[in-house]
Amino acid sequence: MTNRLQIVYHPDYLTPYYTSTAESPVRVKAIHNTLSRHFDTITPGPAMVDDILKVHELGLLYQVRNLGDATYRTALLAAGGALAAARLAVLGWPTFAVVRPPGHHAGHRRNGRFCFFNNMAVAAAWVLETQPVERLVIVDIDMHQGDGTAEIFAADPRVRLIDVWARDRSAYLETLFDQLEQVKAADLIAVSAGFDWAVDDWGGMLTVDDFERIGTGINAFARRHTGGRFFAVLEGGYAVNSLPRAVLAFCRGLSQEG
Repeated sequence: MTNRLQIVYHPDYLTPYYTSTAESPVRVKAIHNTLSRHFDTITPGPAMVDDILKVHELGLLYQVRNLGDATYRTALLAAGGALAAARLAVLGWPTFAVVRPPGHHAGHRRNGRFCFFNNMAVAAAWVLETQPVERLVIVDIDMHQGDGTAEIFAADPRVRLIDVWARDRSAYLETLFDQLEQVKAADLIAVSAGFDWAVDDWGGMLTVDDFERIGTGINAFARRHTGGRFFAVLEGGYAVNSLPRAVLAFCRGLSQEG
């Protein structure tokens, strides 16, 4: 394949565990079935306990472990997928991690909604600890606020979180791109990529073309500021019949060459 965008995915993301019926294995299976026809796939390993404890308190780790082996192992593997994406990104390989469960609602000592560990925060903490990164920009495009991510990095001046909410499509896109334009320096960009703003999903607002436009804009921002170093991690998006098209459009935007 000629496209440099890499996909991170593990078949164990299909593991059944207790969660909402909306956050089903079918989501990631459908997404990966579509993306694998266009992009190469990297298989990750699980995050280590030390990786989790960089952003979460020990009590939360015990809480997730007590939910059962299937939940705990899959949550560690999702965090490991985000870590794999970050490690590829710092080497210059733009990457999208198709992980399950999502993570952006998990804070220092709490999980929430369908999130157990904060996959994005685990990956970002690794970047900040191991790489010469002075400015990490996290863009959360999910319909719901990434409250866990905001809590974890609230006191870290190296992290800028762009997390947009708007009442209509035009205002959302305008605000998102305006906030990106306000960023004057960045070493790496990371995207919490939720797709529940889609017209036939919970948010009922963004089209497939809009998601491609968002991917293109983030790609262009990364090329201007970071030498093209970026990664994205799947968060929400629940309309299974149309979700793969939205994700593919986003990835096509991410993969465009300038």
